[in-house]
Amino acid sequence: MDASVLPENLLDRFSLAAAAVRACTEARVFSHNDADGIGAASVLTSMLARAGKGSQATMLKGFDLPTIQGGLVQGIDLLIVADMGSSDLTALEGLGVKTIVLDHHRPEKDSEVVMHLNPSVLKVDGARYACASTLSMLLAVTVDDNNWDLLPMAFAGMVGDRQHMQGLSGVNAHLFIEGSKKDLVQERKGSLLPPGPVGDGLLRSAHPFIRGVSGDTQGMARLLQEANIRAESTWDGLDEAGRRRLSSLISLRLLEQGCSLGSLEDELAPDYFFPKDSSRAYHLTRLVNACGRVDETALGLAALLGEKEARERAESLVKDYDDMLLDAAKRTAERGISKETAIQHFESPHREVSSELCGLVMQWIGDQDKATICLTRMDKDIKVSSRGNRKLVDKDGLDLSVAMKEAAASVGGVGGGHNIASGATIPLGKSIDFIQALDEIVARQTGRVSAK
Repeated sequence: MDASVLPENLLDRFSLAAAAVRACTEARVFSHNDADGIGAASVLTSMLARAGKGSQATMLKGFDLPTIQGGLVQGIDLLIVADMGSSDLTALEGLGVKTIVLDHHRPEKDSEVVMHLNPSVLKVDGARYACASTLSMLLAVTVDDNNWDLLPMAFAGMVGDRQHMQGLSGVNAHLFIEGSKKDLVQERKGSLLPPGPVGDGLLRSAHPFIRGVSGDTQGMARLLQEANIRAESTWDGLDEAGRRRLSSLISLRLLEQGCSLGSLEDELAPDYFFPKDSSRAYHLTRLVNACGRVDETALGLAALLGEKEARERAESLVKDYDDMLLDAAKRTAERGISKETAIQHFESPHREVSSELCGLVMQWIGDQDKATICLTRMDKDIKVSSRGNRKLVDKDGLDLSVAMKEAAASVGGVGGGHNIASGATIPLGKSIDFIQALDEIVARQTGRVSAK
């Protein structure tokens, strides 16, 4: 079956939701504060504005029922919750307002009261089939076919959730194929280096993180000297032999530091180019990620919506964010990572980059055979991020959504997410007990014997 053909029972749900959008007068949007959530909010607010509906959007760190209730002032006749809500359907059912949930996380149940637009109820992998941004995009084009030009916003969220890594499927594939037919999107080959001078790319980029090169001027110069390439050269400006030499040297360094071929293939995943405004999905993702991590979600939303001043400020934030991420990666590599039977863990030196740092450590610095856990001390609790890889999930049986939820609950916290990436919040002073519980759960899942 074509991976881009969507089942009728899913499309029926979107038709009902589209009718609710057309019928409403005033809508209230609540979305998550990461790239996917901001991407979803930008699509939804654009869709509502074009349909002549009043709307207001708020980005949240997580599902917050009191805040949502407080936002349902008189006159609002439609609530839209994006990138969350599927685990809180009972609470949403009790609000007494027409509600649409656009989510791809594992649901607690389905609902006949809430318009529950989550492909996971159809027994598909919510980590790859669709994200909140692409579900919002599908809703937008169901409401009005003229909304196809919102595709860059949706793909910024999709790339932010890394759903393009093993090829597009489901809603994501459907949107790409239809968008391609309309000359709105093109697939572009991935590269190990960002656009611009290769020396600057090697020095400043944390993806990939190369020990002794990333953040190290002398190390960068030695690598380029070995490749016989000038630092000011650009990737596009190199001849084929030069690109091959540099790629081979970078790949060799990464393999020597323990990275898998899968990590290299992931980094070479395609990017998506939008001819209408010459933007790229990966760069838009970096913009909104940087804004979201420093609590400038409104700026990220405005940047995606095309406001020039907001875009310029977001570009400045990206530079600061990337500097912080690179510093955190260097410090984590120098400090080392604590290893248990089935997991490895470390504490983030900067709370703003903890989620992305966890994925970076899993991909470039840590042991590829152990799930990676990043602990971040907040003011009143501890935030936990976790990452696996495709081998751990597909071959070894890792499910971080289940593991994080159970381990967090055992110490009085909450957790959940996807099998390959999940999060939790636990009380201060409970990190040792949490790590021990999580290690035992992951060891059971992956068939290892815990040493505890």
